[in-house]
Amino acid sequence: MSTMKRYIVLLFAGLLLLPGCNLYKKYESEAAVRENIMGDVVDEQDTLSIGSLSWRDVFKDPLLQQLIETALVNNIDLRTAQLTIEQAQNEVKSAKWGYAPTLAFTPNAAYYYQGGAGSYNVQLPVRASWQLGIFGQTRSKIRSAKAKLAYDEDYRQAVQVDLAANVANYYYNLVMLDRQLKISEETEKLYVASYETTQALYQAGTYNSPAVYEMLASLENLRAEIVGLRNSIVSTEAALCLLLAEAPHHIERSTFDAFEMPEQIHIGLPVRLLDARPDVRMAERNVEIAYYGAQQARQSFYPSLSIDGLIGYAGTFNALGLISEAVGSLAQPIFQGGQLKAQLRNAKAEQEKARMEFANTLYNAGNEVYKHKKACETAEEKAGHIDIRVNALQEAYSATTELMNHGSTTYLEVLTAQESLLSAQLAQVENRYEMIQAFINLYTALGGFGK
Repeated sequence: MSTMKRYIVLLFAGLLLLPGCNLYKKYESEAAVRENIMGDVVDEQDTLSIGSLSWRDVFKDPLLQQLIETALVNNIDLRTAQLTIEQAQNEVKSAKWGYAPTLAFTPNAAYYYQGGAGSYNVQLPVRASWQLGIFGQTRSKIRSAKAKLAYDEDYRQAVQVDLAANVANYYYNLVMLDRQLKISEETEKLYVASYETTQALYQAGTYNSPAVYEMLASLENLRAEIVGLRNSIVSTEAALCLLLAEAPHHIERSTFDAFEMPEQIHIGLPVRLLDARPDVRMAERNVEIAYYGAQQARQSFYPSLSIDGLIGYAGTFNALGLISEAVGSLAQPIFQGGQLKAQLRNAKAEQEKARMEFANTLYNAGNEVYKHKKACETAEEKAGHIDIRVNALQEAYSATTELMNHGSTTYLEVLTAQESLLSAQLAQVENRYEMIQAFINLYTALGGFGK
């Protein structure tokens, strides 16, 4: 073997040994979850999670289920996310074609004239070019494209989770407003009765005119609040219709008491956050994409090996002969003004940024679970106190009204009792809604609505 041949063999062997496994190694998950990432809301014996249950099994209201199904079919953001997935699938297919040669049919003809005589030459070749990617360039592109596809699939699920949660929140907000409107309308009848009683007592000389005006002002204030509630209902219906990608219309819904809280809420172990929440998976996909970005930056330091060739016919139309050619070339970057090093440093920085963002996403996920679980517990604890307050104010209002009818108390005491009772009843409904909303948010924080 000549000295030149030995040099070429040693060069190729050295190039193959230099990279080590870093140029070919597949990404391995770096995910690690601290045991206390969700605070003290996790029972170590609890291996289940409500987040793993289908939303159809958790929210059994058929009207709500129908609305969520409609939103999942019609919503523009969700349909756009699906198109993004299809684009990513095409990118994966395109990257896989990196292993295949490119072919091109390049016919050409030339005419020559010299010394009073002319001639022409025709070529009908098919040219081929094949980038071997011996240092894993093509493989890294494929893996990066697959990671991007997985990211887009997780993003679609994140959109679905947010969409379904928003539909549920709007739905139960409407149910709450319905209940508040009903309470206010029933209270209006009581206010009217008190106003009429005050008028009768004024005519009998028991009260003076300010009492009548005070009762009338209180009645009209309540009527204004009723108008506001009706407008809130219409506005909320319109917002929900926007999620459904439908024109504004009335939304059919159940009663406020139809919702049933689970008797026991299962949180599950912290590791569930890794495979249940799409935003956590998306954050790790970004780490994976950055990993392959750094890998490709390293691969750019190594040569690219290509084989170019052609096969076809050449000559005149009357006498075409077979032609063929094959050329191998090796392009080794030597000096590019520090660009390759800068690209590698930037790729490593992107990788570190992705790691930090992933860790931050985990902390945010744990914080959300803790916060919404505590909100559920708080609303449940408040409910007992509010129920006692409502019952006490109902008794006080009944007694005060009876006393006023017999002239044993002032209209101010009745007015105060009316307003206190109404305020407590509305607060009771609001607290019930806060409990439902906290449960919806907790279910979402545990990865629910994704199935």
